[in-house]
Amino acid sequence: MKVLLSGVVNLKHTNQLDVLESIESTLKKAGAEISHINGEIMCGEASINLGISDKILPIFKKFKEKVEEIKPDVIVSAYAAGVAKWSRDLPNNYGLKLSVPYVHLSEFFADYFSKNKPNLKPFPHTYFVQHGCTLGRKMGRYGAIREVLNLIPELRVIEEDYPTAELEGIDPAEFNSCPGAWLNFTQPDLGDYVKENYVLDILVPRKPEYAGSTCANGHFGIRQGLEIAEIDSIKPLYFTQLLDKVWE
Repeated sequence: MKVLLSGVVNLKHTNQLDVLESIESTLKKAGAEISHINGEIMCGEASINLGISDKILPIFKKFKEKVEEIKPDVIVSAYAAGVAKWSRDLPNNYGLKLSVPYVHLSEFFADYFSKNKPNLKPFPHTYFVQHGCTLGRKMGRYGAIREVLNLIPELRVIEEDYPTAELEGIDPAEFNSCPGAWLNFTQPDLGDYVKENYVLDILVPRKPEYAGSTCANGHFGIRQGLEIAEIDSIKPLYFTQLLDKVWE
């Protein structure tokens, strides 16, 4: 299977090389032949939303051209922004369509494990997962990560509570708080404050041993928040890092 991994530049920019290494390792364990686009520009989350589609559409078109050159079987990413733009906004509003699926990493592995039973070692620890804003709240595609994590023996998964979720008949994943990593780019003066508050208000009361997000930006926010708050009892662990630990 030929997999185009999107978002590599972003992971390097945020110095999440350990996360990138785990993504590539787990994809290889799934039998993937990995390719990526050198110098790829990731602008999916904010570009069209900011009203600068006339300047950004050529970049999306260039991405489509590169995909057609590489001819992958599937495109995967740790960022749901591209998933959202290519599955919804670009085809519906601009007629831009890809010839192959573009899915989030959690969805890729959920599908793979549904067809290939993995040999996963026990991980007897508590793991807090934050559902990324785009994948969870905006797209409602939060089931895949639960399917993946439920396969790991002895893992206790905890999530953020939403007080009135049951009364409103909604899933709490749709209202997960954001760890605030985007503020590094938009309102940096508030960034450290928000990330520290996220850790102190959301993570610390739940007392997990490890914490991560489906979104690589969310994971970056959690990691920074733990550093700022000087919390060392909770370790940041992206879900592919967890998978890499237990997948034999």
